[in-house]
Amino acid sequence: MPLTPIDIENKEFRKGVRGYNTEEVDKFLQTVSREFEVVYTENFELRERLQRSEAELKNYKQIETTLQQTMVLAQQTAEEVKHAARREADVFLKEAELEKERLLNEAQRKWEHVNEEIEELQKRRELIRTQLKTFLRAQLELADAFEQEQREQRDRVS
Repeated sequence: MPLTPIDIENKEFRKGVRGYNTEEVDKFLQTVSREFEVVYTENFELRERLQRSEAELKNYKQIETTLQQTMVLAQQTAEEVKHAARREADVFLKEAELEKERLLNEAQRKWEHVNEEIEELQKRRELIRTQLKTFLRAQLELADAFEQEQREQRDRVS
């Protein structure tokens, strides 16, 4: 059992034949008791401070562990977000590439269609031109024939 200042102060010694001076022993024990009480109180306070410090240290270690876990989780989340963004960008680029190809193919089909229509119109123009030439030649021949007939009739009448 630990020794306390009260134990020192209340300690009584048996008296012997040639024992110590009782007053001196009592004064010394009082002085030792006061000094021991100061050291005992300091020791008690230091133990309490140590316990509080250990509790704070434990709390700080828990906070540190939590922060480390949070950092790891944040890094993992950041990596996941980056990967998701890359995948989304890849999908977006593929979709854009497909849309570009679709638009190019559609434009190519329209271009070909317009060219076909132009060729068809050119053929129709040539056909109409040929028909018009033929018609005009026929009309010219008719006009020439009519004129010839008119001359022949005048020549006969005259």
